[in-house]
Amino acid sequence: MTHIGKEGIRTEEIFKKLNGLSLKREHQDKLLGHYKLGDLAIATMIKLGEKEDEITGFKILDEFEKKMFFRLFEEIEW
Repeated sequence: MTHIGKEGIRTEEIFKKLNGLSLKREHQDKLLGHYKLGDLAIATMIKLGEKEDEITGFKILDEFEKKMFFRLFEEIEW
């Protein structure tokens, strides 16, 4: 996903897949620390220009999760 964000690869198929992945927020979806697969999918979509309020997975985040997400977004080396 970071490669997609770095290269700016924008296709309808990629956005559909990322939107589905944005809902991956369970324990088994953990990447590192608090971060989950869904967080990386949301970050990638935002990097590609999608608005936060249009991303299914972002809408369901609570305030703590949003704070953690924005920290992840800034840590990624785009």
